[in-house]
Amino acid sequence: MSAGRLVVMARVALVSSVMLMIAGCPQPMGEPNQPEPNQPEPNMPVVKGNSGLTGKYAGSERCAQCHQNVHTDWTKTLHGTALETLEAIGQGTNSNCLPCHTVGFGESGGYVDRATTDALAGVGCEACHGAAAEHANNVNDESLRPKINLSADVCGQCHTGEHHPNFEDWSDSLHAKVEPHVAPRFAAGQSLTSCGPCHSGDYFYYAIIKGEDIQNDFLEGVDPNEMNAITCAICHNPHARTGNAADPEDGRDYQLRFAQIKYTTPSVKLSDAINPDRFNLCGQCHHSRDRVWTDTSREPHPSDQVNVFFGELPVPDDQPDPIVTPRVSVHLNTSEQCSSCHVVRAPLVEGVAPAVSGHTFEVNFEGCAECHGSAEAAEAKFEGLEIEFDLRSETLKDAMTMWATDNGKDELYWEYTSEGGPDSDEQAKIPDEIKKARYIYYYVASGGGNGVHNPDFVRDALITALEYAAMAPAPLP
Repeated sequence: MSAGRLVVMARVALVSSVMLMIAGCPQPMGEPNQPEPNQPEPNMPVVKGNSGLTGKYAGSERCAQCHQNVHTDWTKTLHGTALETLEAIGQGTNSNCLPCHTVGFGESGGYVDRATTDALAGVGCEACHGAAAEHANNVNDESLRPKINLSADVCGQCHTGEHHPNFEDWSDSLHAKVEPHVAPRFAAGQSLTSCGPCHSGDYFYYAIIKGEDIQNDFLEGVDPNEMNAITCAICHNPHARTGNAADPEDGRDYQLRFAQIKYTTPSVKLSDAINPDRFNLCGQCHHSRDRVWTDTSREPHPSDQVNVFFGELPVPDDQPDPIVTPRVSVHLNTSEQCSSCHVVRAPLVEGVAPAVSGHTFEVNFEGCAECHGSAEAAEAKFEGLEIEFDLRSETLKDAMTMWATDNGKDELYWEYTSEGGPDSDEQAKIPDEIKKARYIYYYVASGGGNGVHNPDFVRDALITALEYAAMAPAPLP
C-alpha cells in the first residue's frame, strides 16, 4: 500500500470520528462526559438497551418473572421512576446523583447508562435486596436467595445527608433501639409475644405485617445490638404506594403501612382501647395495654398517647361506668394528626438551612404555626399547659399522700406495689376512689404530652381524680 493511500485513509478516519462527535454518538474509548453538578444537560434522545447487563445484577424485569405483583406495585412508586426524576431536571448522567437513582452505579456489573444497562435504571429490587443474577439463574438454590433485611441501614444508603437526613434523624430517635429493659428478655427467649409488638421490629414485621406464628424464642440468642427496632420498613412499605398519607406533596405517597390520620369515636371498653385497628399509624403502638383502674400491681403502661388524644380511658368490663367523661382532642382535626407536630418536614435551602425530615419525632413547633400563628406562640402555649398540668398533677399526688398519712399509713400507701406501695393484701384494703385517682394520675402523665395531646380531657381527668381523692374513705381494716 502506497504512502499516499495511507494518508488518505487516515484523513477519512479523522473526518468520520469528528462527524460522530458532532452527531453526539458515544465514543468507543474513555468515560462519558458528566454534567457539572446542578447544571442541566441537554435533552438528547437515547436508545435504551441492555447489552451491558452481563454482571452480578439481573435487573428488576428479571425479578418480575416470579415476583410480578410486587414488581407491578413497585413501578408505581418514586423508587421505580427515580432516574426519570433526575432526567426531568437535566441530571440523568450526573455521577453525583446516579448512585441513589439507579442500581449498582459505579460497581462492577452495575448501571452504566440507558443505552447499555437500562434494566438497572431506578431504585430497583437489587438496590435494597442485593445483586441477584446468581439467584435468578438458579432459583432453586435457597442459599442464593436474597435475604429480607429490616435494618434501617438499607434505606440509610440513600436517605441520608443534607438533602435527605431521614437516617440521621431516625438514628437519634427512640425508635432506633430496642428498649434496653426488654432486649435482654428477647435474647433469653422471653416476653417477645407480649412486648415485641411495639418494642421489636423483627416481631412486628413477621407476626403483624406478614401474619406468621412467631413465638417467644424467635430472637433467642440474638445479640440485642443485632435486633431490629422500629426501623423504616416497619412504618413504610418499600414496595408500594399505599394511599395512607393524608396530604402528600410533589407526587409523593410516603408509602405508609397504616393510615396517617384516623377519626375514632371515644370508647371506655378495654377491648377498644387496646385495638390498634381503631387508630392511626402512630397508634399502632402508642395505645393502651390491658391495665385498668382495678389493677394493683403496676401502673398503666406508658403508651396510651392515642387514647388520650381521642379522649378515652378504659374501664373494667365488669364495671363499665366511665371514671372520666370521654372528650376528643381539640387537635383531632389537625391536618396530619400526630405527624402535624412530630414529623414536620422542610426542604433543603442551600446555603440557608438544612433539610428537615422530622424523623427524630420530637415536637417541632413550626408544625403548630398554621393554627397558633407562629412557632413561638405555640411554644408559649405549650409551656403554659406544662406549668398548669405539672401543678395539677402535684396537687393530686399531694392529696393522695395526705389521704395515706391522715389514715396512719406510709406516705406511699396509695401507690401501686411496683412503685413502692403496699403488697397485694394491703392493696385490697385501698378504696376504689384512690385506685381511680392514681390510675388517672399515671394515665394522663404518660399519654398527655404535658396535656397538649388533649388539654380539655387531661384537665377534666385531673380535676375528677382530685375529687376522687378528696372523697376517699379510710382503708379497710
